[in-house]
Order: sequence, then structure tokens, then C-alpha cells
Amino acid sequence: GDLRGVMVGRSLAADPWGWAGADRVLYGEAGAPVASRRRLLELYGKHADREEELWDPAKIRRRILRPVQALFAGERHGKRFRIALDEIGGRPKQERAGKRPVDETPLSELLLHAADSTMDEEVLNMSPEESYEKKRQGAGEAASGVGSNRRTAAIAEW
Repeated sequence: GDLRGVMVGRSLAADPWGWAGADRVLYGEAGAPVASRRRLLELYGKHADREEELWDPAKIRRRILRPVQALFAGERHGKRFRIALDEIGGRPKQERAGKRPVDETPLSELLLHAADSTMDEEVLNMSPEESYEKKRQGAGEAASGVGSNRRTAAIAEW
């Protein structure tokens, strides 16, 4: 009917990958702009490296990492990824204060290493469409009571 728009900002910030296929669904555009979260991190890493060349990493690193913190929202080990990003974000200040040795590794490599060391390969390489279908399937199982101990098992594993 008369609906002209909706506010989705908080949802988009909390689960950006969940919205990766929105244009395809809403407007019929072909495919997602990025094939996988790994590819997104590769591209974002290049941007992050350029920003750190221009600005003081001690002042901007946490801000640079903020947009990718929720990239694995709802995924197993997503919290581990956020913790790894938090540690990476604090490194420049610790280095400046002499609390840790200076590490010249580009931020792009640190970002990919954080993802590779915390997330399952399947999750990293899944397309937005595959992620959406997996999430839908999981929601259906939860509604029917199948897999109801999944959260408990994930907490125990953590």
C-alpha cells in the first residue's frame, strides 16, 4: 500500500552481512556486490591500509575496525573475531607506550588473520545468499524445537 520506507539502521549496523543481499531481493539486482566475507575483508583491508598510511594508527585504528566488528554476527565464534579485532585495535597505543614491540604487519593482514584464526572456513567463504539460507534454515529449526540445545552447546564450547 502506502509504505514508502522503513528504518533499518540498527539492524544494518548489528548484522551487516544479513543485509548484503538486500538489493537483489528488493530491486532484483543480480548477485551481491561481494562474493564472500573473506573477499569483503580483503577489499576492506586495502582501504584500512591506505587510511593508516594517511593517519596515525594509534588514533584511528579502532575506528577503522568498527565497521567490520559485526560482520560475523550470529555466527559460531563471532565473539572470538570481535575480541581479536579489539586486541588488534589496541596495539598501536600499546606500541607507542612501549608495552609491546612494534609490529609492522599491515592492518589488512592482521584483519584476515583474525578471521582465519577465529572463523570456520565455510562461514568465511559463504555467499550472502548461502548465509541467508543457512540463517532461514536455522530459524525454522529453532521454531520447531530442532537444535534447541545449539546455543547451550556453543556456550559450552566457548
